[in-house]
Amino acid sequence: MSILDVYRGPARDLLSTLTDETAPEWRVCFSEDGTDEPTGVAPVCTDEDHDPDDGSVYDCCPEPVIECHSMTTADYVAALLNADRSRS
Repeated sequence: MSILDVYRGPARDLLSTLTDETAPEWRVCFSEDGTDEPTGVAPVCTDEDHDPDDGSVYDCCPEPVIECHSMTTADYVAALLNADRSRS
């Protein structure tokens, strides 16, 4: 078992509690860090008025928004979280 496997279950459980979903889909989003790049990740917003290509976070969007401090890291974290969806 890898160290990633050790932390995967507890992280999935925590994120499920925070999002009220068993395995939400994740997206890269603009956080409140003041940069011009999307450096955060958040669950995909399912509101029909929220354009899926819009990386902004609105009142309709589920929490949490997790700041990753770089677009590259945000892309990676979203990809990891989405890959783990199939393990739920």
